[in-house]
Amino acid sequence: MNAFTRSASSMAREAGYTGNSPAMLNAFEQIRLAGIREARAGHYERKRVIEQYKAEPGMFFNAIRPSLTTSEAIEDANRVIFTFRNLPRWQQEARLGQLRKAKQTRLVARFFRRFGARIWARDAA
Repeated sequence: MNAFTRSASSMAREAGYTGNSPAMLNAFEQIRLAGIREARAGHYERKRVIEQYKAEPGMFFNAIRPSLTTSEAIEDANRVIFTFRNLPRWQQEARLGQLRKAKQTRLVARFFRRFGARIWARDAA
């Protein structure tokens, strides 16, 4: 059983709710479904970005600038993420966009580090 097949009552029990109020169980179900919708939307957004970069390799290399390679881009993104974790809360709140961009860059760079040469060689042939 995973997060997608789990029922609202089992999710409620795991969250510490022991009652069986229909309103509360419905609320847990709505929370679960909202989380699934958000995860799917994020997946499709990442997939859309990857498809754009697959079609045009120049866009990918412009996106990871000033890094020259995918490995450098991953290192830079990791540096931003780890630095972010050590910042005080008020600075973290001011730099959420920077964290989001670093995570996106790391995800895309990891994908292209693994599959990029194969994809672009296939397209060139």
